[in-house]
Amino acid sequence: MSIEPKISHTGKVKLSTPEEVEYIRSYLQEHRYDHMGDFDSQMDPDYVSSDYENGTVTIRWTAKKWEMNHIGILHGGIMASILDHTAGYAAYAFLGHWCPTVDIDVKLISQVNLGDQLTCVGQVIHAGARFITCSGNLYNDTNGRLVATGLMEYANGAHAANVEVQPERVD
Repeated sequence: MSIEPKISHTGKVKLSTPEEVEYIRSYLQEHRYDHMGDFDSQMDPDYVSSDYENGTVTIRWTAKKWEMNHIGILHGGIMASILDHTAGYAAYAFLGHWCPTVDIDVKLISQVNLGDQLTCVGQVIHAGARFITCSGNLYNDTNGRLVATGLMEYANGAHAANVEVQPERVD
């Protein structure tokens, strides 16, 4: 199935048709254990839904013991990974191919405890020829709180293979 990016008549990013989005969701759910032992499969995401009108993907997670930091709450890097993972799937659903993350800005708001149920919503907010920008919101379903937000940027299309990150020079 070919998945083509779309822009609505209002200029808003529009994901693929509902059938294409369902294909993506079922494919991701079916193949999530193909790379057992990799980081994403250990986090064990549950792909819930995609809303092609709003350009969103929703994924659920459960905070696991190995993801806790030394004081017993979910490590901030795991929250950043959840946001990046979810927003990355929104980009994938929009573009139809994977894109490397080139920038991520995360704000940690509230703690997450072992066993808490989490829902993350990733949304495409801008797609250009070279980069696609997505946002993410991570919610703790156990207590109803927003626990983290993020803004992620991904390299788009043929440019993805040519992206070089230059370290900032410190004098």
